[in-house]
Amino acid sequence: MASFVYASDLHGNRESYDRLFAADADAVVLGGDLLPHTKGTLESRIEAQREFARDYLSRKFASRPCYWIAGNDDWAAVLPLLEHGTPIHGRAEPFLDGLSIAGYACVPVTPFGMKDHDRYDSDGWTPRIVPQRVLFSTSAGPESGSLHSVRSRGTIAADLERLAALSDPAKTVYVTHSPPWGTTLDRRYDGTSIGSRAIRTFIERHRPPLTLHGHIHESPGIDRIGSTISVNPGDSLARLRAVKVDLRDLSITPLD
Repeated sequence: MASFVYASDLHGNRESYDRLFAADADAVVLGGDLLPHTKGTLESRIEAQREFARDYLSRKFASRPCYWIAGNDDWAAVLPLLEHGTPIHGRAEPFLDGLSIAGYACVPVTPFGMKDHDRYDSDGWTPRIVPQRVLFSTSAGPESGSLHSVRSRGTIAADLERLAALSDPAKTVYVTHSPPWGTTLDRRYDGTSIGSRAIRTFIERHRPPLTLHGHIHESPGIDRIGSTISVNPGDSLARLRAVKVDLRDLSITPLD
């Protein structure tokens, strides 16, 4: 019997990481927003993420099989410090029980300044809210950009079609930081759906057995799109919120 534990949006919570990596399962899967989201100058915020990645999380990833993607609150310039584990953004890798696992870190353009992992959802799509700042990270520090530069990086829809070609979707677990649009997994507190329509279309078209999500902290739950089971455990900022998945029957239980 193969099983794994899944969580997203830990945002640097060491207690949550320690509990998750101590769970009785064959692997750990992480759905993005791995690193602390601190206050202060842009330079100090990036440095806080560097310290966490280098001094804590990289060693944690080395302790057991771990598959991970980043999220929109993780500066891209920090990720090379995560030397262990299996990064799956834009990739498909062998997984448990004869399956593959594939990931995608990017989300539809947010109102926030961080834009390393923001993308336009599809051709013709426009953001609900235009961000006041557009910031990218580099090895030299943060730099300002524009929505035009975000648009030039392509769309979520196109990226997902390339991802689908890397493995058999019917035998692949997909991990995307954004949840699919119009489900119980992508609703703000006021009920507005803010997930990705491209991800929903991808699921409807390719019908994978299981998809794992995060990003929208206030929408934990399990939903179905056709035959696909989709999960968002919610954030783990204050306490660990995670699920354990048994691949024998795709049963999903909260991690105690």
